[in-house]
Amino acid sequence: MIRTAVRRPFSTRDIAEEVAALYWPQVIPFADVSLGAIDLRQISNKRATIVDAIRSLRGRAAAVGATSLHLARSSLRQDYERTIDRIEKVVAEQPLPRLQSVGSSQEQFPFIYEIDWVAEETFIRKGPRGRPIWMLPGAGDELIRLAPLIRPFAQMQWTRMVANFNGVAKSEQDLHDHLFGSERLAPPSELRQGLAALQIGRCFYCGDLLPPKSEVDHFLPRVRSNLDSIENLVLADRRCNNDKRDVLPGLAFVESWTKRNMDFAQPLVQIAHDSKWLSDPNSTRAVARSLYGHLPPDLTPFWLGLKTVASGQPSAVIGALEIWIDGV
Repeated sequence: MIRTAVRRPFSTRDIAEEVAALYWPQVIPFADVSLGAIDLRQISNKRATIVDAIRSLRGRAAAVGATSLHLARSSLRQDYERTIDRIEKVVAEQPLPRLQSVGSSQEQFPFIYEIDWVAEETFIRKGPRGRPIWMLPGAGDELIRLAPLIRPFAQMQWTRMVANFNGVAKSEQDLHDHLFGSERLAPPSELRQGLAALQIGRCFYCGDLLPPKSEVDHFLPRVRSNLDSIENLVLADRRCNNDKRDVLPGLAFVESWTKRNMDFAQPLVQIAHDSKWLSDPNSTRAVARSLYGHLPPDLTPFWLGLKTVASGQPSAVIGALEIWIDGV
């Protein structure tokens, strides 16, 4: 239900036109020293509807001497509107209904805006400016306040992603890894074998038999904790690992993880020693308590298994962690 105490909404058409303005300079071929002029790939999928649509419009605009999006709009009105139509459909069916969902469950946790359609719905325009988008009270002010912090970070990460997609500016990424370390470490085979033995060859999350190429997962997501200690590592199949992503596990998983780390404290230390890996149960416990202890009640999404994300009580998770601490 849409809240009545919200300011006047803006529209999907407004978003589409802003996206077009952002991408307009980005579709210009990039001049690389070794590769020459290249059209930059900007998403992981092979199809890039938005980029292709704007690149096509820019090409037609160049043919009539329109060098800006504003000139393209006035000189090629029908082409411009068709391009915005394509962009509007993509943003309405993809990022807008999914940006505030967690994991693959598509469960919505609105904290920035509210809309009146869902991800599975084929986008149908209503009115000349499309569908309405209501900003939640205070969200717009906070975005403006945080923009000086968020914008440079988002631009830096976007640049790195595009550089990786296109194989350019490799030296910058190498320097970053040299100074700060790479984002992902490759656990040695001894560590994998040790964890597999503790888990009796089964996925930590779903309990199915592990495939030959199982994945080492950070139970407390690395993006949230930066913990590489063996106490924070479990083996999972790719399906569970990809679905969990960076969502915090729910109570049942925390209880299993706590029990694993208590029951196999010494074997974990031995596995870490044999594989020349870090063991640090004290820091792992402290970070876990801090992560869950600072979460708001009833609002935080927890990962409960494949395609299942729901709000939970952080206090219950803290209770499970207290048992680990008291039991050591």
